[in-house]
Amino acid sequence: MNNQTLCTVEGAIIRRKTTDYPKDEFDGDLVANIKASTVFADSGASPTGTYYYAAFPYTTQGVYNRNKANRVVVNEPEPMQEFSAKSVYVSASDTVKVEITAKLPSGVAGAVIRRSTTGYPTSETEGELFKNITANGTYTDTNVTVGVVYYYSAFPYTSTGAYNRSEANRTSVTPKKRDYLFGYDLVKATSSPTGRVTYPSDVDNAAFTPAAMNFSTGKFNYGGWAFDPGEKFMPRPCMLTYAGVVDHYLNPNDYTKKVNGTTSKVTDTSFGGNAMMEWPKIYTKRWESNGVYHFRCSDTPQDDTWDCWCNYDRNNNQIDHFYTPIYFGSLVSGKLRSISGAANSVNTTAANEIAYAKANGNDWYTEVLADRLLLQDLLVMMARSTECQTAFGYGRCNSSNSIAPGTMNSKGMFWGSNDKTSGVKVFGMENVWGNLWRRTAGWINANGTQKVKLTRGTQDGSTATDYNTDGNGYKTIANATPAGSSGGYISSMKTEAFGRLPVIASGSSSTYEADGMWYNNSQVNYAYVGGCWGDGLVVGPFCAPLSGAASLSASYLGAALSCKPLAAA
Repeated sequence: MNNQTLCTVEGAIIRRKTTDYPKDEFDGDLVANIKASTVFADSGASPTGTYYYAAFPYTTQGVYNRNKANRVVVNEPEPMQEFSAKSVYVSASDTVKVEITAKLPSGVAGAVIRRSTTGYPTSETEGELFKNITANGTYTDTNVTVGVVYYYSAFPYTSTGAYNRSEANRTSVTPKKRDYLFGYDLVKATSSPTGRVTYPSDVDNAAFTPAAMNFSTGKFNYGGWAFDPGEKFMPRPCMLTYAGVVDHYLNPNDYTKKVNGTTSKVTDTSFGGNAMMEWPKIYTKRWESNGVYHFRCSDTPQDDTWDCWCNYDRNNNQIDHFYTPIYFGSLVSGKLRSISGAANSVNTTAANEIAYAKANGNDWYTEVLADRLLLQDLLVMMARSTECQTAFGYGRCNSSNSIAPGTMNSKGMFWGSNDKTSGVKVFGMENVWGNLWRRTAGWINANGTQKVKLTRGTQDGSTATDYNTDGNGYKTIANATPAGSSGGYISSMKTEAFGRLPVIASGSSSTYEADGMWYNNSQVNYAYVGGCWGDGLVVGPFCAPLSGAASLSASYLGAALSCKPLAAA
C-alpha cells in the first residue's frame, strides 16, 4: 500500500483589482477569507466600477491553488465590435502597408492596439505599441516588412483603467506586394468540365469553395468568392458619362437606385452616358505546359511576363479602369446605348454597330475580344468548371424572341435560372450569353485563319491602329484553323498568352467547354459570341460563330458597348 498525504481545504482567500486579475493570494485588495461555501456582498466595490476577482483556496498545510479557473470579472468592458487587418499594396510607390479597421464597443474610453511578430499580445503591456485609439476608424501601419506575419491585439479600456483582454480582439496579416493572386489549372485532355479544373496550391484561392447558382432557392452562392463590387477583381455598376467619367455608382442589388438610395439614371435616355460595369486593373498570366492550361490573375504583375490586356487605351497607355456594358445595345438618337428599358438594337451590320458605338465619343466601341477572354477565365475560375450554364444559369435559350434590357436590375451581381427563358446575369451584366448574339471586335476568321487584336492601339503587337472588319494588321494565330462539326460543341481550344480560342467542335453539352462553335473557312468572318434565344444548350460564355461576315444583319444579332477612357495626362 502506497503512503499518501491527505490534504484538507481549510478556506479560500478572495482578492480583487480594478485593472487585472490578482496573480496570487497577496496581490490586490483582500475581499474575504472564507471558511465555508457562502454568498456575500463586496461592500468596498462601486456599482459602476470594473473589478477583477480571484479566489485562492488553501489547505490546512498552507498550500494555495492559483488556478486561473478561479476568476471572475464584474463590469468588464465589451470586446471590440470590429477588429480586422488587411495588406494593401501601393503600386505608385511600390510599398506595402497594413490597414486596421477598428470599431470600439460602447461605453469605453478607447483601446490600446499592440502588435508582435511572434504571437498575439495577451495584455495591454505586451508586445509593441501600435496605437492608442479613442474613435472608430481605419488605422495604417506603414512600418511593416513584406512576408512577415504581424499579430495585432486590441484591448478596449474604461475610464477607470479596466481592460478587455478577450481573444476576440485579435487579427493577423502578412503584408504582400499584391492584394490577391488567384487562378486555376485546366487539364485539356480531360473531358469532365469539373474534373479538368483545379485550384493549385500557389494561389490565394487554393482552398476556396466554387461559386454556383442554387436554382432551387434562386440565390447565388459565392462560395469563397464573396467579394463586394470594387473588391479584388469584382467590377462596380455605374453610370458613365460620354467623357468616360463616373457620374454615380449604382446599388448592386437595385440598379434603379444609386448607392446612397436615391433614384439613379439607369432608365434615363437623356442622361449623357451609359450604364456600365467599372473594372479595376487586372493583370493576367496564361500559359500551357504538359497539356495543362494555367491562368493566374492579380492586381499586381508578379513579373514582366504579366500584362493587363483589358486596361489599355487607344494610345497604348495603361488605364486604371475599363468598362463593359450592363445591358445589350439599344439605338437611341443615333447612338448605341446601354440603358435599362430601352429596346434591343438588332438587324444591323458590324459597320453600323461600330459607328453607333463611336457616336458616344472617341473612347467608346462595341465589345472587344480581350474583355470577353478575361470574363471567360474569371467565370471558369469562380465555378471551377468549364460548363458555365449549370454553374451560373442557362440564359434565355429556349424561346422565340428576346427580352429587353433591365429585367434583372434587382438580381444582384450574379443570377441565373434553369428555366432557359429568364436570362442570366454575371459580373453585373445581363445576358452575357443567350437572348441575343453579341458582335465582338478584335476577332476575325479569315478563310480559316484566326486573327486577333487585343488592344485598340498597337500595344498587343498588332500593326492595325484601330479595330477593323477584315483582320488586316491583326495578330495571326498559328495552328488554329476551325475544324470539327460546325454548330457542334467545343472540344479543343488553342492557348495563347492572352487567353484561349476555340479550334475544334467535336464535344457535347456536358463535356469540355460545353458551348457551341460555328465556322466558315471559305470567307472572312467577324466573330459574334454568346448565343441567342432559341439556340438551346450551345449558348454560353465560350459560344462563338466564326462563320458570319461583318455585313450579316439579323433579328437575333446586334452589339453592346465598351469604353476605355484615355489615361490621365
